[in-house]
Order: sequence, then structure tokens, then C-alpha cells
Amino acid sequence: MEQPAVAGEVIPQKIWQARSTLNFLKRNENAVMAEEVVYLAHEQVTRVFSKTFEVLSRDAHYITIAARNILAERVSGKVYQEEEVFKAEISINDQLERINEFFDRRIQQSEQKFLASGRDPDKVPHRTKGYQAFCTTQVATEFIQVLKKADIYLVMLEYLWITGELSDTPSEAIRAKLNSEREVRNHLLSIPRKSTSQFNIIRRICSGVMDQRKAERQEQSVRDKKKHEDEKKQVLVTMQEEMANIAVAA
Repeated sequence: MEQPAVAGEVIPQKIWQARSTLNFLKRNENAVMAEEVVYLAHEQVTRVFSKTFEVLSRDAHYITIAARNILAERVSGKVYQEEEVFKAEISINDQLERINEFFDRRIQQSEQKFLASGRDPDKVPHRTKGYQAFCTTQVATEFIQVLKKADIYLVMLEYLWITGELSDTPSEAIRAKLNSEREVRNHLLSIPRKSTSQFNIIRRICSGVMDQRKAERQEQSVRDKKKHEDEKKQVLVTMQEEMANIAVAA
């Protein structure tokens, strides 16, 4: 089933995005952003989108861009290993790939049920709304692609349930529908959970590095102060010796 490229009203991100204290876009207004318009139909997908997109955007941007800037400015090779950032990025990308493949399989299975019942999976009637989204990393863009596939699958699932093609009996059909919807939600939420877990790991590394750098600056300040005091003492000693020499000569 293809998502329609519908022209019309697009809901601004500041409207559809759930309120939070992150203020990610405002705090990173100078970041490079790619504007996307996402057309979605299923309420469950739009609800996940609303509640998780800002968190995932924050996580991915911090790991990929902000953390590298912090670490590059403040650490030596002994403290910072870039592999830690790569590990975090790979972990998130692997999760995205797994969930992407999951929805590919589910869509394919649903299409087969449509064809078996003599229906065209590309002609499922449904209405979508456009949602503006600003992406600051490729992870955010890939997450949107996963949401689109989840939306396609859930619309097909609901249509199969309505037409009685989901299972042999109504009770089995509603059970299958609810279980599938729960499975979709858990799979979608696993992506921001993964990004946040990696964000916390990298943030701890950055915090440790900044704390070490602060301690190094304080130690350097103590050394500089001691050096200055030693120099003052040496000047005083030198003056006293010169005065003593003058007194002896007189």
C-alpha cells in the first residue's frame, strides 16, 4: 500500500509535538535542519510521533554532533575513545534497521492477505494528515520512514479486520488486531528507548571528561599561583642578598 502524496494543510511541528521542557529546536536553532512533511493516518502512530520525536531528535543530535564537539575540545586520546560514540550510533542504527525490517515483513504479509481475498492492497481508502517535522540527524529522518511503514501496516490491519479477513471468528480477529497494535507500539517505542539509553551513556562520558578538564584547570591554577608566589619569594631573597652585600661592602 502506498502512502498518498496529499497536498493540503500541514500541521506545524510546534502544534502536533507534545509539550515538554526539552525545547530542542529552540535550544538548537542554529543547527542544520531538513524539513519533512509526514503524511500519517493512524492515531496510534501519530501519538507515538508526538511523544517521542523530540526526545529522539535530542538524543541523536547530542550523540552525533554535540558530544563530538565537547570531546574534541576537552580531551586527550588517553581519556576519550571515539569508538564509544560510534558504538552508540551503531546501536541506534541497528535498532532502526531491525524495526524497519519488521514492518517490511508485516506489510508483505498483509498484502498477501489482501491479494488472497481478491482485494488490491494499493486501494485501501484512508485519510491522512500532513505533519511538519524538522530533522537534525539522519536518525530522525530514518525514524520518520519507520513511522510511515507502521502507519501503512496499521491501516491495512484495520481494513482486514473490518472486512473479516484477519481471522476466522470475530473474537479471534479482535484479539489478533489488539495484539498486533500492541506489538507495533512496543516496536516503535523501542527506538527512542534505545536512543535515550545511548544518550545517557555518552552524556556520562562527556560529563566525566568535562569534570576532569575542570579539575585540570583548577590544578593548573594552583600550580600557576604557587609559581607566582615562588617567584615573588625569589625576588625578595635576591633583594635581601643584594642589600646584605651592599652593607658588607660599606
